[in-house]
Amino acid sequence: MNKSSIFRSILVVTTTLFLFASCDKDFNEIGSDVIGDDHFDFLPDSLSTVVAFNQPTGILQTNNMAINSLGIYNNPFFGKTKANFVTDLQMSSVNPTFDLEKFIELDSVVLTIPYFSKRTKTNANGSGEYKLDSIYGSGPINLKIFESGYVLNDLDPDEEFQSAQKYFSDEDSNFEDNKKVLLYENTGFVPDGKEFVTFTKDKGLVRDPEVAENVEGRFSPRMRLLLNKEFFKSKIIHAPAGKLVNNSVFKEYFKGLYFQVQDAESGTLMQLKFTDGDITLHYKEYSALEDADNNPDTPKTAVKFPEDDPEYAGVAKKTAKTFVIKMAGNTVNLFKNDPTAAYLAGIGSPNTTLGDPRLYLKGGSEGSLAIIDLFGPDTDNNDIADELEIIKGKQWLINEANLVFYIDNSEAGMGKLLNDKKASEPRRVYLYDLDNKRPLFDYYKDVTAISGAPKYNKYVHDGLIQTEEVADAHGHKKGIKYRVRITNHIRNLVRKDSTNVRIGLVVTESIENIANAGLKATVNGVDRIPQASVMNPLGTVLYGTNIPFSEEPNSDYAKRLKLEIYYTKPN
Repeated sequence: MNKSSIFRSILVVTTTLFLFASCDKDFNEIGSDVIGDDHFDFLPDSLSTVVAFNQPTGILQTNNMAINSLGIYNNPFFGKTKANFVTDLQMSSVNPTFDLEKFIELDSVVLTIPYFSKRTKTNANGSGEYKLDSIYGSGPINLKIFESGYVLNDLDPDEEFQSAQKYFSDEDSNFEDNKKVLLYENTGFVPDGKEFVTFTKDKGLVRDPEVAENVEGRFSPRMRLLLNKEFFKSKIIHAPAGKLVNNSVFKEYFKGLYFQVQDAESGTLMQLKFTDGDITLHYKEYSALEDADNNPDTPKTAVKFPEDDPEYAGVAKKTAKTFVIKMAGNTVNLFKNDPTAAYLAGIGSPNTTLGDPRLYLKGGSEGSLAIIDLFGPDTDNNDIADELEIIKGKQWLINEANLVFYIDNSEAGMGKLLNDKKASEPRRVYLYDLDNKRPLFDYYKDVTAISGAPKYNKYVHDGLIQTEEVADAHGHKKGIKYRVRITNHIRNLVRKDSTNVRIGLVVTESIENIANAGLKATVNGVDRIPQASVMNPLGTVLYGTNIPFSEEPNSDYAKRLKLEIYYTKPN
């Protein structure tokens, strides 16, 4: 999914157009307040003090996220993560009628969840070839699905039902101890990137993209599992009276599904939008005609009349039907982590005064973020950092400001991970106002978007990984750095007396998602982090700020985190 080269090219052209258009609409963009041609110089500055240090997150709130993880991923640097998942279920149409005076044959019960994928080729017969996205690792996993026996509350009973219920990533035992009927098991499950085909005759889904005859529709790759028919026949078709009358009653009757992965050294981790999935019951109703006399002593509810059997021709009629149960309502992602000693050592003792030499960003639960302070101390206690006060006094006009984060590709950093042919790096990082738990002003100002690729929206604000031009032996283009533009944030500090807040840095799964997830225990004043970071299982190692001075051009010191400011000032 490495599109950085393409998007960098798009970025150059689009940014230029964007900036010209912005000058017409808002005089407060690049070149703001510049009058005339002879009174200003354009100057760079990268000497402002930046202090950045690591912050572990601990256990996190993981209910009702837009994207959830399922499976096992063993990251060579950060360690192993196992992810289970629980979801409520809702009937797509409530109070269904199953006519038990007729014979009902349940053909199949199919659970379907689409993978994130992109069509890469359309063949002459209309079949498609796809590349899966958000799949990490390639080993098989032992996947089980159970009927859940644990109710997911909407409101918290401990808060007298006045606030939403929170569920945390370490609560797997609640569901393990209360699981009920086993509905599916596959000891060698691996995601499959082939499409499914629907045929006109029986509308069954098959895995044969070469077939072109009688094709009614084609579907992108998806998890498609056959669940326990006998369970659903009893639970749904023969449900006790009143249990399917509405979804509130149904929630208490059928408490949902528990997706469980058995522990293993390696496997595959899938990121899925479970709310796009459903369970479909495919069944047939057979109706006996009045002249049926094949066995009058047998109740109609126990008689099956095969329409393709000549003996019963004209005696019975069949109606094919479906009943759909959606994966909707409350959800919880459950994580178990086994971090490496190197990662734990890296985040174990943050230097909040001078910063840390390396910044370890890791998504998921029990991950880590970086906390960044700009412009150094306020020694005269006037609520303005001394360096910022000097800049304000000089009346700098801010043209552009960036924080630039170089990736540590040494063996002590990402090198161990990147030497793995299955390596995956976070495609984007996200800066936010840590004190107020919201995006920076630059986020709101940036309305750039790329159709069909929402992960790359707001590309002027940036944070997208910049990679090497040439792939390595494994076909992987290693990341070099991330840059985040904070021009408007710095401009507001200099010109509008905005508060110099602490800044948080995390990996992100979705730049559009600015919701927050709670920490189970507040640490260093942090009680929430961006939910999109919890949704991303990957991590990266960046150069920090507390690095010894060196004059070598490619030294660690040269790659330290810097605030780049481009400004104008009167002559």
